Amino acid sequence: MSFFQRDRKTLLYLLAIGSPIAFSVWQTLLNNFVIDVVQFTGREIGFLQSIREVPGFLAFTVVWVLLIVRQQTFAIISLILLGLGTAATGFFPSVMGLYITTVLMSIGFHYLETMQSSLSLQWLAKNETAKVLGKIISIRSMATLAVLGGLYIGLQIFEPNYLWIYAAGGLTTVGI
Repeated sequence: MSFFQRDRKTLLYLLAIGSPIAFSVWQTLLNNFVIDVVQFTGREIGFLQSIREVPGFLAFTVVWVLLIVRQQTFAIISLILLGLGTAATGFFPSVMGLYITTVLMSIGFHYLETMQSSLSLQWLAKNETAKVLGKIISIRSMATLAVLGGLYIGLQIFEPNYLWIYAAGGLTTVGI
């Protein structure tokens, strides 16, 4: 296996670790954060969930972005957007702030999912695709489990500090 092939797989594995860190932190804390801190009602949370899915619906626009940016570069940019949107969530505890950070996080998440799938199918040799895709799914699951376990243990010991938890999850993803 050449160095370049290992490097590609490493990027796929890092993307598989980074994405669930930010998204699991964001999603797990969301309901408590919007009620305890932002004072959402059912109306605001419904609108938030609606606008969170708009970037997913618009993910087809990736083809135009790829006219100017390479796929792997765009995957990394998307991971950074996901991390920044998650990290910023605790810093903007208002209705509009949460809407904006959610859209930013969602753009990163949905474009990253599109790019990761595309890069995996392009880069992997036919005879190893099933094995490596299985590893990617396992890595995502382990990262999610680690985040959820860490949140559970941390929140049992300490009072929830949404600003720091969101920042830590998002910045860890950006660091990856």
